Amino acid sequence: MSAWGRRSDRRRGAAQDPAADDPSRDAAVPPEEDGVSAVGAEPETGSAPADAEPVRPVRGALPRTQPDPDAKASIVPGYRTSKRTSRVGKQRRRSEKVAKVRQGLDDRVSKIGSKAGRAAAWFSFGVVALVGAALVLWGVAVGINAAVRWNERRIAAGETARLRALNARENLLVIGVLNGRAVGFLALKAERSGKRVLGIAIPDGAYVEVPGQGFERIGTSFEAGPEISKDAVSNYLGVPFERYVEVSSDTYQTLMKTQAVATLLDKIVKTDLKPAETSELKSFLATVKAKDVWLVPLPVRQVAVGDQRFFEPQRDQVADLLLSWWGVKADSTAQASRVIVFNGSGTPGIAGKAAQQLIRLGFRVVDSKNADNFDYKRTQILLYHGSKADAARIHDVLGVGDIREVDAPQGITDIIVVIGHDYVPPAGS
Repeated sequence: MSAWGRRSDRRRGAAQDPAADDPSRDAAVPPEEDGVSAVGAEPETGSAPADAEPVRPVRGALPRTQPDPDAKASIVPGYRTSKRTSRVGKQRRRSEKVAKVRQGLDDRVSKIGSKAGRAAAWFSFGVVALVGAALVLWGVAVGINAAVRWNERRIAAGETARLRALNARENLLVIGVLNGRAVGFLALKAERSGKRVLGIAIPDGAYVEVPGQGFERIGTSFEAGPEISKDAVSNYLGVPFERYVEVSSDTYQTLMKTQAVATLLDKIVKTDLKPAETSELKSFLATVKAKDVWLVPLPVRQVAVGDQRFFEPQRDQVADLLLSWWGVKADSTAQASRVIVFNGSGTPGIAGKAAQQLIRLGFRVVDSKNADNFDYKRTQILLYHGSKADAARIHDVLGVGDIREVDAPQGITDIIVVIGHDYVPPAGS
């Protein structure tokens, strides 16, 4: 029987015996009345000693007991406790299993994330490395290509300069001067191989393209110096002239009448011939026979404007002379590219200086004048019909220029150059 059942029995017994809880009941009844002597009574066999306290019978409810704090609670086995314990255990085991699965998933996710992060880092590094390598290779290729193209242009420019110098070696520009003004220009060729002297006399009133002045009388070119005159004649004929001699007007007129070239260099007023060149040319002219000297006037058509006379060169007839004497085809597409030079910076004479550079490079300047405005910050090279190589050569000789191809049909020029503020003329020009 459980403790709760025993406690209930005690309470039930107390209820059935009301006198059990009455203390006056023991005090009112003397021992004698109970038939037991307190002094002379003999103890029963097997009873307690005489000096021992008498044992009082237990009556009524037992005294309450306090639970032992050190005692461990014990679970009384049974159906409910075993079922409850089984259910709690299952929940606990389920919770532990769920927690273990979650922890495993977290660990896997963490490992996968770590691996993915490392893979992404290596992938990014590989991409950056590949892009860097590609950029390096691209830069190297561009550099090599630019170097090759620059070298090709340099070789082409050097070859052009060499051929120009070779062709100009036999050419000499004779300028007749009167009171500081040019009266005529004789484009002379001392042909060593054929032992003959050929020449075209250009009157001072012939209209040609003068660098820095535009379409003007060739006589005005001398006002800017003999260098401009050489460039004007070279540009017009398409034949390079790098040396000149200045003689008096009388010497010039006598030369044209008598065709006597042997004494020409004895009457020089000014020249840029070197002493060795002068000596060699003088020796050659002395050996040329009179019948092998051909000095003719430039085929022109006279044009009168008021009281002034101008001469328009007859291009077809001039072309025949150039082809016959210099081997130059004036109407051939294989000849020098035509260039128009515009002053887009506003600096006086800047277009003429650029035109001089182009003429000496072998280009034919057909016009030079002011642009539509003077606000061009950068020089423009507009390519119409010429080749890209010609545009690159112009850029190289000028040192500046943005090359741009223009798809616009026109038959006046092949290339247009607009000089901007970034152009710096060569020293001494």
